[in-house]
Amino acid sequence: MSRIFSYDDTIAAIATPLGPGGIGIVRVSGPSVVEIYHRIFRPTHTTDRQVISHRLTYGWVFDPSTGEDVDEAMAVVMKSPASYTREDVLEIQCHSSPALLHKVLEICLANGARLAEPGEFTMRAFLNGRIDLSQAEAVLDITTARAELAGHLALSHLKGLFSQEVADIRRHLVDALASVEAAIDYPEEDVEILGEASLVKDLKSRIRPRVLSLIEAYGRGKVLREGVEVLIVGRPNVGKSSLLNAMACEDKAIVTPVPGTTRDLVEAEIDMDGLAVRLVDTAGIRTDPDPVEQIGIKKIEERLHDTALVLWVMDISTPVDAEDLSVGEALSPLQEEKILIVLNKTDLIDQDPEYLARERLRSIGKILGGTRQHPYICLSAKKGVALDRLSLAIRQRVVSDHTAAQLKIAPNLRQKRALENALISIDRACAALDQGVSPELVSIDLKDAILALEGITGEDITEEVLGHIFSRFCLGK
Repeated sequence: MSRIFSYDDTIAAIATPLGPGGIGIVRVSGPSVVEIYHRIFRPTHTTDRQVISHRLTYGWVFDPSTGEDVDEAMAVVMKSPASYTREDVLEIQCHSSPALLHKVLEICLANGARLAEPGEFTMRAFLNGRIDLSQAEAVLDITTARAELAGHLALSHLKGLFSQEVADIRRHLVDALASVEAAIDYPEEDVEILGEASLVKDLKSRIRPRVLSLIEAYGRGKVLREGVEVLIVGRPNVGKSSLLNAMACEDKAIVTPVPGTTRDLVEAEIDMDGLAVRLVDTAGIRTDPDPVEQIGIKKIEERLHDTALVLWVMDISTPVDAEDLSVGEALSPLQEEKILIVLNKTDLIDQDPEYLARERLRSIGKILGGTRQHPYICLSAKKGVALDRLSLAIRQRVVSDHTAAQLKIAPNLRQKRALENALISIDRACAALDQGVSPELVSIDLKDAILALEGITGEDITEEVLGHIFSRFCLGK
């Protein structure tokens, strides 16, 4: 059995990121927690020597082998089952020096604990029944959330909303299976179950749509979890780098009046009202690029189809020229929904920006094709004008505010595949019922669907899958 599945001993790890900070925490879990606490921690007040669960105690961590104090600290013991792992847990809050934290950890390891594997604390919480597997994965999502919306989605999963939906679907499948097995077990009673429209209708109109809805939510959830990539393209000197710097609120890209300054991709990740957006400034596209610019343009072409959105930046203060048209030709294979036109440098014009915008759009309309006018934003990256409108437009293109607010449950890739397997089995069961196939075969399909759903919450899961899931966790979680 893999070491990570051996959970009858005591484990320890540093539970906070190493580096400057207010405090650092060493976490210990297992049957030897209280013994280790007495061995390595000396409360300042003698009245605190008795361990009281969930009481934070001030004192000193010391090395029993030398008797020397190591650090001033706060310590708390959380006795089973009222702890994260449902085991006895000790947390020592020290100063955050990496060398100091490693010293405290070494003392714990020398006095009855072993070093925890990645994710082993959460693994124990799962194995001890505190959380199911879906909630355990939500713990990982919370610790790695790149923006607020991803955190909200992970928190709803941690609360069990996704697990509850899966469990309810499973319950309906179990009811259907019970009906089928009644026909198998009591054929002499002439139980009319399999051929009746009610069971097929229940599977098709009540159960199947709910499974399909969860599968379809995967794509929207993926956007919130992983964020989106937005390419900034255009001919040289239209303000692409200025736009990146303005959106990122820092000088990520070099800005000069010299055409072709940006040769490689320059990236900046920003939190756009709770959504992680990775902006990518690209080399200017023009009709006669030098060899280095050609490499940069090639990188643009490689990423065009995989990016969530393309910002086509043009200079509203100058007429559309051949290089603008070259950009349009490069973007023409993309769907209309993936292109947002940004008319920059409104600070350089005296005319109405909307009048000039319509004029520019007429000049490029035939290149992009489509039957409707392309959406656009007039702004000044240099002056910071209308950047909020651009942020809102980007969000609405990749995920609407309504969707973000309503999306409480969405599977990850592993869960989505399990749901897809369940859907296949449900469809087979429906087809078998329609065709009057023997109840034994229908029963097999329903059992397969139930097992697929149980794999989501961990009721039916292999050690190999568990090891893969928890290996992605950091030490101490």
